[in-house]
Amino acid sequence: MRRQSAPLTGTRVTARLLPLLVCSVIFAQSPNTKTCAITGSVVNSVNGGAVERAWVSVSTADDTVTVETDSAGRWSVAHLACGHVSFSVNRVGYLKNPLASATPVSVTLLDGTSGDPVKLELVPQAVLAGKALDDQGDPVQGALISLMSSRVLNGVRSLAASMSTNSNDLGEYRFAGLSAGKYLICATANLGGFNTASIVRQLSERCYPGPADSHPPITMDVAAGYDGRVDFTLVPLSTVQVRGMVSGLPGDVNGTVSLVSRSLPSMSGRMGTVVSGAIRKDGSFTVKNVPPGEYTVTATSLQMNKRLIARAPLDVGSNDVDGIQLHVETGITVAGTVKIISSTGKSYVRPQFNTMLQSTEIGGTQVVWDESRTSFTMPDTMPGTYRLQFSAPAPLYLKSATMGGRDIVGADVTIGPGAGNIEIVVGDDGGVLEGDASADDAPVAAWVLLQRDNESPRNARSDANGHFRIDTIPPGDYKVYAWDNSQNVEYGNADWMRRNAHAVAVTIRAGQTEQVKLVRQVAPSE
Repeated sequence: MRRQSAPLTGTRVTARLLPLLVCSVIFAQSPNTKTCAITGSVVNSVNGGAVERAWVSVSTADDTVTVETDSAGRWSVAHLACGHVSFSVNRVGYLKNPLASATPVSVTLLDGTSGDPVKLELVPQAVLAGKALDDQGDPVQGALISLMSSRVLNGVRSLAASMSTNSNDLGEYRFAGLSAGKYLICATANLGGFNTASIVRQLSERCYPGPADSHPPITMDVAAGYDGRVDFTLVPLSTVQVRGMVSGLPGDVNGTVSLVSRSLPSMSGRMGTVVSGAIRKDGSFTVKNVPPGEYTVTATSLQMNKRLIARAPLDVGSNDVDGIQLHVETGITVAGTVKIISSTGKSYVRPQFNTMLQSTEIGGTQVVWDESRTSFTMPDTMPGTYRLQFSAPAPLYLKSATMGGRDIVGADVTIGPGAGNIEIVVGDDGGVLEGDASADDAPVAAWVLLQRDNESPRNARSDANGHFRIDTIPPGDYKVYAWDNSQNVEYGNADWMRRNAHAVAVTIRAGQTEQVKLVRQVAPSE
């Protein structure tokens, strides 16, 4: 049940709180005796100051009571059911109900007691705001403002989309509710935007604190509670034309040529289709207003519900580009089989394998399985470079995968005419790894990472006693680590791993359980 109590600051409900209380549903008090009470405070996790007018929800097994903190950040709740009690807290200007790590999320109240006062810490939000102006000092309305954060994705630190917005008629933007982290912010006014200047000229992209395509990313440190300003001046950008011919189009079939940036992360101004142009009946095309940069130029068309496509890399400088030659082709059909080798002779009926070829430029392939789910085709696959993505339900695991006799597990594979069939072998004799993690000679919860060669790692979480278990592991030699925070582990960066990681070597044997002891390591955020 949930009930709403009046604020601690008074016994009379004020008009300011009336709308909230009218929307609440008050249930009759449980007939069970409620003899416990609890008090506490809410403070700012950064400066320790009291947080007034914060809403604290105190939950028991059958009830939730919500109270408001007073001017000193204090709160109290009486007539609680004794036992397990948990908390949540919210306040405008603070992150939505993540309590700081030092805050207890639950306590146990004994009959007839009030327990120790509970201090709850709220994390203040960070804010970034500013303006986008053109070179004449006029506001750029509708400029795309993109906020990207530095994160570890697939073991490599890179920029990932966080938020985006458009500037208003004054050129203003604001990002609120940000958590602490490392950020890059970019502003772009694309051709045809709201700004009058951008209708007749294209404005440059600007990023702060550095260019979006730098490696490693150049970012700004944003702490909890940070309130900062970043203004942009978008100057006219020199653009060029890209011209060429597309062959392979049948009859009067038309199509489109588009340029997609290869250098900028998602949600920055020039990611996705930057500019495009139609393919004329004679196969020629002209793409106008192309900014300098690195692109993939793509010609596409449809013929009887089949896609015709051609791709090529293109570097654009300060001069027009002529003579691009593209030849469109239909996709090819990639075939494959899955063979199950059971160590016990068990028969698996229609196992639910997930498999596809994944390309960073082309995307994933469609997969069509046969009735028994032991063979498949990938129709209309565009030529290009892919990686195999495969998973199987436990206790099955991937033993090997080849294409035309070549090992393709964790490797790039070129798909084109005559590439050969994919042959996948799965087994059910995987091994098990059990162990314990510690820090300062005491058991501790940790993230356990199991890695082999260039394959994606396996993760597990040890419990409060430090114990963990990972099963269905393909036999082989591995390195195993224990970390405080898996999100900061750059396992795909060999140099980072050499500098920061200390591994324990382990050999997994078919059908066997191996034991290991790990010491938890602290993963640096950069």
